[in-house]
Amino acid sequence: MNRLCILLAFVFVFTACVAVPTKNQPEAYTQSAVRDAIRRYEQDGKDAVLAYYSDPQRFDGQWYVFILDGEGYTIASPYNFTIGFGPSDRYDATGYYYGDDLVSATEEGKWISYVFFNPETDKEERKHTWIVRHDGLYFGSGFYKKQEQR
Repeated sequence: MNRLCILLAFVFVFTACVAVPTKNQPEAYTQSAVRDAIRRYEQDGKDAVLAYYSDPQRFDGQWYVFILDGEGYTIASPYNFTIGFGPSDRYDATGYYYGDDLVSATEEGKWISYVFFNPETDKEERKHTWIVRHDGLYFGSGFYKKQEQR
């Protein structure tokens, strides 16, 4: 019994020490959202994960996950109007073309920045997207920073 108590105490202390990113840590929180999406894909399969992340209920403030197929076409997003968008459709409000940046992501992931509509503020703002290629798909999420006033 004493060993069980010690083991349970160790597990409690260890799990309490594992840092879970918060929204106050936008980079880490964004990367965590992408890792969770990949984990869900591995656990539940492609059809289930596409349905899950295409649900408009999946907005978490400014955060949401989107998934692209191997050619860069959107196959899951709570912004349903973006389903089917391809790399050539990816120009931001400033005219910056970011389609090739998205599909150049690797398994290690990469950051990409562009201007996009923020669902939390209803404004176009600078979006910082973390995107990872996994099993022939691209999993992405991002956070927004207001554009500088000129």
